[in-house]
Amino acid sequence: MYEKKSVIRDIVIPFDSYPHLNENQTLKEAIEAFMSYRGGGQDRLLYAMLLVVNDESQLVGKLSLNDVIYGLAPRLMDATRVDKFEGKGGEYQDLALLYEESTFATCGENQSQKIKPLIRAINFSLPADTHILKALVMMSQRDDFSVPVTDNGIFIGVLRLEEIFTAMCNVYCVI
Repeated sequence: MYEKKSVIRDIVIPFDSYPHLNENQTLKEAIEAFMSYRGGGQDRLLYAMLLVVNDESQLVGKLSLNDVIYGLAPRLMDATRVDKFEGKGGEYQDLALLYEESTFATCGENQSQKIKPLIRAINFSLPADTHILKALVMMSQRDDFSVPVTDNGIFIGVLRLEEIFTAMCNVYCVI
């Protein structure tokens, strides 16, 4: 049975339990890390973001599935990027098909690339004593649903939308 938990400290995934990589690892190792965390009947990925640390185990950033895909196929992602909204009939959405052969031919070559240039800085974190509803609103406003959590300035773990959802459904909005 779940008990009421009003602050995110109570539902955060501790750093040691959250998947992370060293900044000097490769795309292949990042792919293996993502693939090693699977679950569900259809063998779905459990995480869409990995944390990245330096050699001193200090948090330096994060790496998303999209970042890894960009590392594997940078030409595809750059060629189909649109600076402004083109609308439903935009001409760029079909460009990806033109790059199919070269994308799949080169993505294997890119697996040995280091992840360091693909790492995104963490520009948003939450204090551990943040109320769960405030955290939800802040994450929604930023469209960022895997957020580092700190306690007195020290990184302690990650809060995901999944943990907020579970707490809300099992404690507050009992179904």
